[in-house]
Parts: sequence; C-alpha cells; structure tokens
Amino acid sequence: MSAKFQYFEDYQVGQEGVTGTRTVGAPDIVAFACLTCDYAPVHIDRHLTASGPYGGRIAHGLLGSSLVTGLLSLYAPQIVGRGVPESYLYSFDTNYRGAIAIDDTIKIRWRVAEKKDDPDQPGFGFIATAFEVVNQEERSIYEGTVATKVRKQAAQGERLQFKTPKPWQVRPLVIDPEKIYCLEDFIEGEGEVMAGRTFTEADVVNFMGLSGDYNPLYADAVYARESTFGERIVPGMLAFTATFGFWARDGALTTAKSPGAATEAGHLNDGATFLAPVKIGDTLRCTYKVAETRVSRTKPDRGVLKFGFQMINQRNEVVQEGQTLMMRGTRATLR
Repeated sequence: MSAKFQYFEDYQVGQEGVTGTRTVGAPDIVAFACLTCDYAPVHIDRHLTASGPYGGRIAHGLLGSSLVTGLLSLYAPQIVGRGVPESYLYSFDTNYRGAIAIDDTIKIRWRVAEKKDDPDQPGFGFIATAFEVVNQEERSIYEGTVATKVRKQAAQGERLQFKTPKPWQVRPLVIDPEKIYCLEDFIEGEGEVMAGRTFTEADVVNFMGLSGDYNPLYADAVYARESTFGERIVPGMLAFTATFGFWARDGALTTAKSPGAATEAGHLNDGATFLAPVKIGDTLRCTYKVAETRVSRTKPDRGVLKFGFQMINQRNEVVQEGQTLMMRGTRATLR
C-alpha cells in the first residue's frame, strides 16, 4: 500500500475504506490503564460500574482513539503515514457518542475529507481523514478526524520541520475538597503543572503491541535512522495518552466534588496536535488549564468544561498541544 502513496499528490479527496475488526477485551483495558496511569473506576472497577449506565466497565476513550490509529496503520497505512517517506501522524480529534464495552468488536470506516497546504512549510501538506468507529451492532460510537503531514512530489529531498509554541503560564487551580464544583466555579486560565513521565523502550513496545500500530518510525531502527528524526520515536498517541493519564490520576479536578451524575454525560471529546517528535528517553510533563466553560443553550442545568493541555519535554519545548471536553452540571442543578 505505501509504495503507491509516496507524496501528497497521491491522495485523493473521497478515497474511502473500512478496516478489519478488533475485539476489545478486559485485558486490553487493564493494559492501557497500566501504561497510561489512568485508573478511573469506570474502566477498572467491575462492581462499582455494574449498576451504572453501561452495566459494566468500559474502555478508555483514548484507548479507543489509539485503536483507531492502530487499525488504520494495519488496514490503511497511508492514512497515518506508515511507510510513506517524510510523513508522520500530525493530529487527531475524537468525539465520543457512546462507549466501547468489554468484548465489543469494532471497525473503522474512513474517508479522505480534505487536502490542504502547510502554510509554514510549502513543500508539505496535510491529509485530513474522517473516521467513524462502529461496533458489532453497526452502531456508531466514535467519530472524528486524523491528519497526516506528507511531503509533496516537487519537494523531494526536503525534510520535515517543526515549529513549537511557548509554554503557558497558568494561575494555580486550588480545589476546596468540601465544596461542590459546578461549571461556573471553574475559572479560565487556572491550571497546574503535573509530574513528569520518562518514555522508555518498554513503553513503546507495549503500546505497539496493544494498539497494533507498528509504524517503522517506532519499530524499525534502520528505517528511522534514515528519516528526518534520525532515530526511533515515541508514538504520538502514546505520548499524549500517558501524559494525559497523569492529569486523570493526579489533577486537581479529581478531588473536586461534582454536582451530580444526572447532568453529566462524562467524557465528550479528546484531541491533540503532535508539534514535534518525542524520542525514547525524553521526559514530558503536562501543563493543563481551564480553557473554556460553556452552558448548554437547550439544557441550562449542564454545560461543557474544556481543558487545554501542553506536553513539554526536558528542554522546555512544547511537543504536543491538546484538549478534552467534559460535561459538567451548572448551579441550576443545586436549586
């Protein structure tokens, strides 16, 4: 497949396909929790979740997003740049319509939705591919977009370049453990800097095995040495999900009392842009902040709480930026 897709020009808007299937088992969920430090009870506590809306444990949203890139890497490798010279997975954005339950079987429907030039590097462009995750009942549970940066034919010999923003300065987010925090209680610009995470060879091998994403930039030392990167790199999805996991485990939000589950559908969206490579041995820390609060126009007892993230390496370079959207009850729920 990759022999056909060498350049930006080889991709056509409207190209589409369907991947093979993958059953997601309990061991997958536990392995992802161990790899990312995201031990939220909805993923690992069988008894607590038995009476919940899904009747049991569900997969992490970011596990599902990681499986999207893995299935595409296997069945449509050009979409995520596997084996395509001077290309790499640049971003993802996933909206969660439902959840992946234990032993659900998923597949990915995909379609090249857009091609556009890279304004910062004219010899390259972005391929945006829309995807839909469906389960064994043909029910749509996720939808979103992945984008890959690919070299143009006229730019043979040109190498990928990376442009990174400055790290944020955030005001401390201090949580009162006795207070109920409604949507209106979160102040934009407040956040924290989380502990660091050093990415190892074991992390990369375990993630490749779990996700099925064996891009040679991650797996093949000879191939990677001849690329722009000069050595194997950490999968972008691994770097984001594992650093995000520290926020999910230790972030101040985890200690904030909720106004009630009745108005909260939980995790709505995740997305990230991979601005620069993460290499084996790099240490990332996560800076997060409250990016936006928005009350629903049709249901004023709830709204969307958006957090922004920067993943910053040991050289103080911002290598990734991302966001997550959560449903949160408003003060109207307390009346």
